Amino acid sequence: MDALKLMRYLIFSILFLLTTSLNYAQAKTDYRCGVRLIFDSDGSGSVANYVLSLQVKNTTGRAINGVSVIYKDQENNVIGNTFLNCSINAQDVKPGSYGECIRTLQRVDGAYINSFGVEKWTEIVNTQLKSLNSIQYCQTLGFSY
Repeated sequence: MDALKLMRYLIFSILFLLTTSLNYAQAKTDYRCGVRLIFDSDGSGSVANYVLSLQVKNTTGRAINGVSVIYKDQENNVIGNTFLNCSINAQDVKPGSYGECIRTLQRVDGAYINSFGVEKWTEIVNTQLKSLNSIQYCQTLGFSY
């Protein structure tokens, strides 16, 4: 009897460790993500929006409306963290489906043109784009339902 209990304990312990290791490895997976420069306009003129986006697959049993991420560069150095909105056009990412999650990380609006001129505004936009283009990977921390 003691040998049987010991064997059950060992099997349970091994399964627990394997399951925990697999879940940990899955949680540490980095997914490709990136920043897009999207131009717009407002009352003060041209606007440059730097939008971080990540494509997610919903493997949970509930609809996802957001995801918390850490974003990293090519060498996996942490650059920052944010919460991405997955409810595009009021549609959550349904269980078993894919969807895009986005967040505007920075916005350079027309007030800069009025203050510094078009040439300086363009320089600011390009400098920020170069900096934010270093974002290559996103590590998912958790979901919002």
